[in-house]
Amino acid sequence: MVCDFFPIEDSTQFMYKVLKFQGVDTMSTNVISMDDFKAELNERIKLGYTVTGFNLEPVSSKVIQLVY
Repeated sequence: MVCDFFPIEDSTQFMYKVLKFQGVDTMSTNVISMDDFKAELNERIKLGYTVTGFNLEPVSSKVIQLVY
């Protein structure tokens, strides 16, 4: 399972979360608060997850509006 987090264009309060099975098939997408992002990231690292990279390219807020 792969969990990706992306910054959202023009937002400092939210992150875009994408959960994928084996890095290929998208299982779910969510918009989460920055506080939830930090808590989830810390929890996953405590559970032994490995940080493999950083997504710095923001996701367009228009794309997210289409999803929701």
